[in-house]
Amino acid sequence: MAIYFSSLPLALGGLLIAGIPNLTALPVILLSAMLQTGYSISLFKAYDRGPLSSVYPVARGSAPLFIFGLSYIFFDPIISTETLAGIFVICSGLVAYGLFQVWKKREESREVTVALFTGLFIALYSITDAYGVRTVGSALSFFGAMALFNRLFLFFYLVVLERDFLPRLASGYKHSFILGGLISFVCYLIVLSAYQHLPVALVSSLRETSILFAVLLGVLALKEKFTLDKVVLVILLVVGVAILYWA
Repeated sequence: MAIYFSSLPLALGGLLIAGIPNLTALPVILLSAMLQTGYSISLFKAYDRGPLSSVYPVARGSAPLFIFGLSYIFFDPIISTETLAGIFVICSGLVAYGLFQVWKKREESREVTVALFTGLFIALYSITDAYGVRTVGSALSFFGAMALFNRLFLFFYLVVLERDFLPRLASGYKHSFILGGLISFVCYLIVLSAYQHLPVALVSSLRETSILFAVLLGVLALKEKFTLDKVVLVILLVVGVAILYWA
């Protein structure tokens, strides 16, 4: 949470550099900010019900499938069969990995429902952001304005409904969160820039392969075991990326 607010100065800086979006873009900016806020709240609640190892892969793996379904229904995007196959392989690998963690740890199935709900939020804000950044014409300008409203909405939610938020934020804040905010801001700025040129489902599925690096870093840096389920996940992600590359 602290990382979210640490990136607020970057949002303001983005508006100063790229300029304030046209007033006609305000509705999509506000909609995106509300959906991003809903996603954050849903993710927090999901982590209350289940561990990161199962919630995160299911949420992230289901999002591109939701994106494709919604885009196909409302926007009729042009996506080749090969690209769709690559997206499906990546998503199936992530979702299967998360579901296996639920089965292995005998966790409650309710966490899967909450994770899928979080994935739907990801899909909704991703489609909205893609439309918004194309409307504004500048990823930095759109992101700066959206992030400003998003942090404002999130702050009011936390102050009103999470009474101990401010004391916890003050006592637990670390200067390293500033670096986390910078990395998070830059990474999503790259995603928004990609939305200007590529289908949303394609960008989203490639974005979710970040879990591949998380698994490898866990094995190499944290000395975690490279179990069979991780091996299968890595293989599926690599195969999916390869299909997308050659599509």
